[in-house]
Amino acid sequence: MGGDFFSNVFALIDTVVELYLAKFIKVFLNYHEVFYNKLNAVLRKAFDDNKASIPDWFTANFITYFRTLMVIPTIMLLVGGYTIFPSVMVLLVDFGDFLDGVVARFWIDDKKLKDESLQQQQQQGSKSSATTSPSPSPVHSDDESFEVITNGSPQVVPSWVALHMSRTYGGFIDAVCDKAFVVPCWISLFNFVSSEILFLKYTQYLVLWFLILAEVASGCIRFRAYFSSVGVSVPKVEGFDFSTSAVKADHVGKAKQTFEMVGTALFVLPWARLIGVALLALAVPLAYESVRRKVNTRVFYVHGKTEKLDHKILKFWMQAKTMGSKLIVGFSDKNTDMILNACAVSCVDEVVAEAPEKLDLMFLEKHAINYCICRTGDPQFVTDEVIQTGRCLEIGEDGVARLYKLKDPAKKE
Repeated sequence: MGGDFFSNVFALIDTVVELYLAKFIKVFLNYHEVFYNKLNAVLRKAFDDNKASIPDWFTANFITYFRTLMVIPTIMLLVGGYTIFPSVMVLLVDFGDFLDGVVARFWIDDKKLKDESLQQQQQQGSKSSATTSPSPSPVHSDDESFEVITNGSPQVVPSWVALHMSRTYGGFIDAVCDKAFVVPCWISLFNFVSSEILFLKYTQYLVLWFLILAEVASGCIRFRAYFSSVGVSVPKVEGFDFSTSAVKADHVGKAKQTFEMVGTALFVLPWARLIGVALLALAVPLAYESVRRKVNTRVFYVHGKTEKLDHKILKFWMQAKTMGSKLIVGFSDKNTDMILNACAVSCVDEVVAEAPEKLDLMFLEKHAINYCICRTGDPQFVTDEVIQTGRCLEIGEDGVARLYKLKDPAKKE
């Protein structure tokens, strides 16, 4: 009975938050997008015009580390009773969060141009030169082909997990550093809470406490996700969306970041404190929604019928795991070795032995499975009813996940 009560309460909260997203945040994001698109265009033009004078050390990670260290002088100024300087510093840190994205895209595009230029020079050199030059040493690319290039000498090939963590480090540290700055600032803001009206005083405490707890929880989830990553990126989903929300997850984060940082900057100023509290209060539902989407469970099922467990199968299983919180692998035959091999794979949470050849909706409901997933070309292992309800996906050779579609009977013949 108690579980049903809390479930109903959270369902009501989710409904109210979704209404808030659809009616207010979605409208706000339209103006937010216009402003930051113009700002991005101005900054990008400035970088392109001054490309030769930008030092190599001026990277997105450098900006991230620098703006995180700004928490030390900001708190020292707050403790010293200053208001204007720490308020400006909070706004500068918020600008730095946007700037590191611009810088990251700038260096990515610059690297692409250099690679294309080098490739053209190599092609021209191979045409003009009659002799064949030795093959260059293999370099780590940003794609996920995982090809091994042999050149006749010993070489170190990094693991998929190491490569994936290296690729995603920038996004991980950016999100964590945001919290490392703003949470200590909010803790120090407890000294600024003051109001003759008791309701407003306790409202300020509640808003600050909720935001602190939400961001700490979000940071812990980020840490766990990064250090337990399976080694491949989440497949791009095309023509389908897991969430029925009117606002996408990354847009929720953008709006939350704006309300939190601007609200914090105004909270510090005595004459603008009520406006700051209002903006921080607007960030509360967004912080809740951000955490809720991170902890939302989604169970995937893959059919384990395969002749051998090679790296292609493992990559497919890893991709399936990244799309949800739990991966179940089912085997319809009695291949004990394959079942034990699947149990030994770290990305697999459960293995179903002697699973049915074709899964129906009753089986999915019994095992709390949200979606089945397969590769393009794999035989159909679910009933037509499962496909028609949109609970079967397939990952194509291009690495994109799409809804599985029933084969045309005429084409089969």
